Amino acid sequence: MQIAAVIVGLALIAWWSPLPDRVTDRGVYEATAAQRIVPDCTDLHCFRVLVPWVLGAVPGPSVTKWKAYAVVCNTAAAVAVFQLCLTLGLGRRAASRASFAAAFGFGSLYTLHDSYTTDPLMYAVGPLIVDQLLRQHVWTAGIVGTIAVLGKEFAAAPLYLMAAHAAFARRWTLAARSLVAANAAMIVWLVLQLTLMLRFNYGYGDNPSTHLLSGGFLAPWLAQQSVRGIGSALFNEYGALYLLAPVGFSFASAEMRRLVWLAVPIAAIFAYVQQPDRALWNFHFLVVALAALVLERVPALLAWMTLAMFALANLRVGAQLSSAPTARVALAASVLMAVASIVLVLRHRSTIDRSKPRVMS
Repeated sequence: MQIAAVIVGLALIAWWSPLPDRVTDRGVYEATAAQRIVPDCTDLHCFRVLVPWVLGAVPGPSVTKWKAYAVVCNTAAAVAVFQLCLTLGLGRRAASRASFAAAFGFGSLYTLHDSYTTDPLMYAVGPLIVDQLLRQHVWTAGIVGTIAVLGKEFAAAPLYLMAAHAAFARRWTLAARSLVAANAAMIVWLVLQLTLMLRFNYGYGDNPSTHLLSGGFLAPWLAQQSVRGIGSALFNEYGALYLLAPVGFSFASAEMRRLVWLAVPIAAIFAYVQQPDRALWNFHFLVVALAALVLERVPALLAWMTLAMFALANLRVGAQLSSAPTARVALAASVLMAVASIVLVLRHRSTIDRSKPRVMS
């Protein structure tokens, strides 16, 4: 029932969300979908062939296909987050709330506005791979990652993350197998890059992501933004979840905490080479899970009102729906409700701690 509601909700948002009124990567992806190979292409997105090749084989109007793809992948991401939460030991109530936040967060709704991107696929692949490796399904995770890197290089990141996670847990066999899977995905990605470059004269052009020694994508992005713009863009990424997630971290299991700590440097790398406010949503599956650890401990009405205001704000800042209420009102409401949730949870924990009998030494 919840899956159907998510699909319908995302489909309606995608239908009403206007097309971007700025230059996007649409032309590159449509050319790849139509021609398969675009000789002499000098755009980084020409190397991300999986999604346009698949959608190019599907009949129908381009915009309809790409928006439908975004809806399907974001729904898959929500389902994968739900299952990942259960695998991490969270209850179904927390998993349901984390799934909702993943489906109607900034990153997912923005791809309903600008659907000509491989990001929706990555949003689904991340939690799926992590869940499969936590359940020691290395072959499944490896196959998914190896195919998905043809869409975007990020697909290898969760494989490396889980290899490190297993190594820190001293599960050496799983760590080695995960590392092999990650390296296999990277080899496939490198072969794709070299084939397109050497045979079809592809290149990255002057994309700032390739300027690793001069600030990557981060430096020009910061230079083009005001301090207020930077703060607003980064805050809009997770909004109230920025408050809930750190508190949720204190309730998380040791395994989940380790996963979060190991994800931080990987997230920093992607924020350096990609647009930071969008790159960080690749790790939404950890942030929403941490936030859900708080929201499962408060009354259902407060939890769902917090998530509703969170989603309402993202209709404006993510999906760019001009008919939606002003984002700052919904953002402020969601933040206030998140603060109320945190106060309730911390008070309850304090009461429990005081009620515990003290051991006399």
